[in-house]
Amino acid sequence: MKNIPEPDQILKNLLVPDNTRIEANRIIVDGDVIVGNHSSIKYGIRGDMVIMGEGVNVYGDILSGSDVRVDMWSKLGSSVEVGKNAYLGEFVTIDGKLIVEGDLDIGKEVKIRGGFEVKGWIMVRNPVPVIIFIFLYIREMMHLGKGEEIEKALEELFEDSEDFQGIEGKELSEKIMIIPAGAKISPEAIEVAGEVVIGSSCLLIGDIKAHAVEAGKNLTLKGSVYSEENISIGESSTVYGNLSSKGQVNIGKNSRVFGGIKAESVLLHGNAMVDGTIKASSGVSFLREAAEKPQVLAEVNVLGKEIKNDIIAQSRVKPQIELLKTLELIEINSIIKTSARGNKKFVLGREETSARIQVLRRTRLIGGVRRFRRKHEARKPYD
Repeated sequence: MKNIPEPDQILKNLLVPDNTRIEANRIIVDGDVIVGNHSSIKYGIRGDMVIMGEGVNVYGDILSGSDVRVDMWSKLGSSVEVGKNAYLGEFVTIDGKLIVEGDLDIGKEVKIRGGFEVKGWIMVRNPVPVIIFIFLYIREMMHLGKGEEIEKALEELFEDSEDFQGIEGKELSEKIMIIPAGAKISPEAIEVAGEVVIGSSCLLIGDIKAHAVEAGKNLTLKGSVYSEENISIGESSTVYGNLSSKGQVNIGKNSRVFGGIKAESVLLHGNAMVDGTIKASSGVSFLREAAEKPQVLAEVNVLGKEIKNDIIAQSRVKPQIELLKTLELIEINSIIKTSARGNKKFVLGREETSARIQVLRRTRLIGGVRRFRRKHEARKPYD
């Protein structure tokens, strides 16, 4: 609890948890959903708990397995189904039908055009969304310099709240989708002012426009990505669009981009493919991870020759001279680069000689041939 961000910075970035999908005009989240103030979502939302800030506009229906909390002046363009309790602030408008399995807290001037069904109690009052109250409480505690007491105070404050007990057992960092304030999400584009962090195994539709983008593995994105900073695509992902960044673009292994890339620099991991033009002012780098070391079936000597293991085993009991005569050598692709025109060869059983000795041998051989020729010519009879 030492590095607690300011409340107005908590909803700055878009966080997409694992297994999030956009299909059939609906965002399906395996967890909770928090929508920042004055955001526009041209989809429906399906999740566990759904919390919306002030002035949020959702065009599709909302299906919640737990509570739904909507702040004032928000507009919901279709039906709303709530698995537990619903909290609607002042001047909220619901164009469809509201179905609540639990209780309903409703503020003044709320319009529900499609009617409503509530199985629990109905209380007409202006409910304060828990998330807003927590932000205000954190701000005050931080100003007093008592950040270490926040966690204990919140537990005492909400120890009797069913909502707090339900959230306490979850890993919110993995089970929550955060849509920042002022975000615009539509089938055409996903636009946020901050960064976008996408989990694994997600399916997203539309161009992503953000300050920076980081995605996990197994992402399927049907759109392009435009970023002011870096773009990172995880392994085994597929992007049906272009990637444009003023920083670095990092493509994970076994990923494929059906489009072009324009960036300051590009880093492609093993087996990554790009079906388009790559423009990088600082160059393109290819990263190949070291393969797993195979089982050793043979050893290689310094001359680039492969020695079979059964022969190597015999060498442990045979003298070195006998080994040189019985080794079976097989040519392989050696790591050591050798010249194809070199005349010096390695022959088993022959001692290596110096260059001086080799020159003397050639001189003696040539001199002997010449003396033999002169002696032979001197024995010929004269015509």
